[in-house]
Amino acid sequence: MFKIHGSIEGDITDKFAYLYYNNVEDSVKIVDNNFEFKGVVSDTVTAQIYIKSAENAPQFYLENSNIELQISVNKALKDGKSVETMHIDQIKGSLSSQIQKEYLDFYQLNAGKKDFNTLLYSKLTVFLKKHRGHPLSGAILAELAMVNPVLNKKELNNLYSVLDLTRQNDQYLKLFKKGIDRLGTYGVGKPFLDFKLPDQNGSLVDLKKFNRKIVLIDFWASWCAPCRKKSPELIALKQKFAGANFEIIGISIDKNKQQWNTAIAKDKLDWVNLLDTDQKIKASFGIENIPYNYLIDDKGIIIGINLSVAEIDKILLANTKKT
Repeated sequence: MFKIHGSIEGDITDKFAYLYYNNVEDSVKIVDNNFEFKGVVSDTVTAQIYIKSAENAPQFYLENSNIELQISVNKALKDGKSVETMHIDQIKGSLSSQIQKEYLDFYQLNAGKKDFNTLLYSKLTVFLKKHRGHPLSGAILAELAMVNPVLNKKELNNLYSVLDLTRQNDQYLKLFKKGIDRLGTYGVGKPFLDFKLPDQNGSLVDLKKFNRKIVLIDFWASWCAPCRKKSPELIALKQKFAGANFEIIGISIDKNKQQWNTAIAKDKLDWVNLLDTDQKIKASFGIENIPYNYLIDDKGIIIGINLSVAEIDKILLANTKKT
């Protein structure tokens, strides 16, 4: 039997919280920003908790234990409208949360090391065998294929073969396969997609214009808080390599052009800004979440995917030259 106690921080008007898992939806009344669910699951499953006024439904792993969720609700602007978003800040009381912590602690401790990809592959070879039936294992591989391609295609497929697929979340398995396909087309060492998109003046800009430069393609949107938070780091990066053969191209998926222009001005994004309103370019790469980036060399070949600013800085130090 499971028991979930949730506490919500933030101003909410909703009177009910909803729990969704295995095609089951349950609801309970929220009292003083607290709620409680009870039930039974036959195996650890991916679940979602949500309130109807929020735009998203955070996921967690549901098992037969006493689980405590600390949730925050925040307001943000998206396409000119105020929306609520939910975030699970802390989970206590479940074996799944301990397994997650083990992986995250390893990742954070080793991510900055030069041989991180080797260390990660070795860790996951053991970790996934031990937890081959836990849905977290499939989620980890989906993230490494779709969002954070630290490992290559062969390594990811080797790790995938370890999983007990009958106990994995279908959504993550589909994302993994989508990511593997994309790595085959737009992975490191592959040519980047040639495209044309409108700038702030409505003029079409061709990527070929930036031949002989190292280019950072940064996917973002004005309503994306993590994107906006990253902007000062990118500004500092551009200033550091001013006069070098380096350029930044921001591709926004905003549907509200005015909101896009306002964000550019407010954040002082002093680089080429293009608008992918219908998200065709984003879809071509199979990007699921933003911010997301590609680093392309002066011959148009991908040399990095979804890199941190620190990682980009190291590559630029080794590869740029003054013009």
